[in-house]
Amino acid sequence: MTMFDKQEIYAKAAQAYEHAEDTITRIDSVFRTISGSDYDPETTLAQFDIILQGVLVSVACSDMIFDETEQQFIQNITVHGDLFDYIRMDTEGQVDLSWDDFASAETEGQLALVSILPQVLSDQCESFILPLAAVDFSYSQYGKLPTAPGDFLRSIENDMITIATLLAFADNDGEEVEVNAAAAMIYELVERHWKNLIEA
Repeated sequence: MTMFDKQEIYAKAAQAYEHAEDTITRIDSVFRTISGSDYDPETTLAQFDIILQGVLVSVACSDMIFDETEQQFIQNITVHGDLFDYIRMDTEGQVDLSWDDFASAETEGQLALVSILPQVLSDQCESFILPLAAVDFSYSQYGKLPTAPGDFLRSIENDMITIATLLAFADNDGEEVEVNAAAAMIYELVERHWKNLIEA
């Protein structure tokens, strides 16, 4: 794979990220209107970054190798939140890792962290889904746009899967196992919380 190919892969991933970012910003704007709150869209964007990074780390580690290309891809594609800053805060400093610390850790340690990411990110996902679900429901039930429940969720999920799929090929070794890991992680982190919310 040439350097141009890698640049093209990153450009396509950045385009998908910007689309998700725009969707989230628009959703937050509508949410503030229908809820009358002063909800800060930067909060949702930071949560999205943390969730996306969790998915991408899972993808990168699914082939038992977390290389420099994957690390740079994940760190450069997101701009609002940081997975390891969140983990440090959530564990009150008990788990204090940087991206470089994680990259240099033994594979066993990396996989141990990946295995608990859905649990660690559960609260972030629930909070992230709330405005999304409220706007999705309002638009599909009362709005003038021809949307169905879940349309905005699907849009954001598709962007996440696109980014994760491109990451799988950024290290010259894209494999189906990595793409499947992305889909499974997105379901665990996003889809499950969505279903729990609308069925509550």
